[in-house]
Amino acid sequence: MAIPINLVYEDDLSEYVLAKLLSCFGDKYHTGHSYNGRGFGYIKSNINGFNNACKSIPFLVLTDLDNCPCPPQLITTWFQHSMHANMIFRIAVREVESWLLADIEGLSDFLGISPANFPVEPEKETDPKKTLIRLVKRSRKGKIKRDIIPINDNATIGPNYNGRLMQFVFENWDIERAMNRSISLRKAYNKLKAFK
Repeated sequence: MAIPINLVYEDDLSEYVLAKLLSCFGDKYHTGHSYNGRGFGYIKSNINGFNNACKSIPFLVLTDLDNCPCPPQLITTWFQHSMHANMIFRIAVREVESWLLADIEGLSDFLGISPANFPVEPEKETDPKKTLIRLVKRSRKGKIKRDIIPINDNATIGPNYNGRLMQFVFENWDIERAMNRSISLRKAYNKLKAFK
């Protein structure tokens, strides 16, 4: 019988990543409600409510570490009470884009650029989103560049950033490969695998 689970995430890209991650476990999980926080602020301000709601149904929460020094500090800052056993709280170090960058082989093929351009330790990138966009600028694929690269200084991402990266996540992203270069992704996968 599938485990019902509610999802909480920062943005559309994180939603796609969670969907792909859950698909690794066949019919083990059944997604209930999804909460797109449009940033970490919503998640942080509601995390204790989600934690309390775990008494009724498990929650899978994904947030970015961003500028916080380390995951334990973020957890201590956000949670007023101890984490419920049904709370699967995962932190992408430093952003969910680092999980995509960790699949060097898949992303280099998707973008059409040499693997030699990629960081071998994506979790040490201070701004994985900027690293990804910088890599895309090297691409020979015009449509991908138009979708992902910001069109002006006021934009942080391109007009179809999420749509294009969603394509990569579902068609090319190899989680097994990515886990070899991303500890936080591997921990998220192992937590979901062991959860009962």
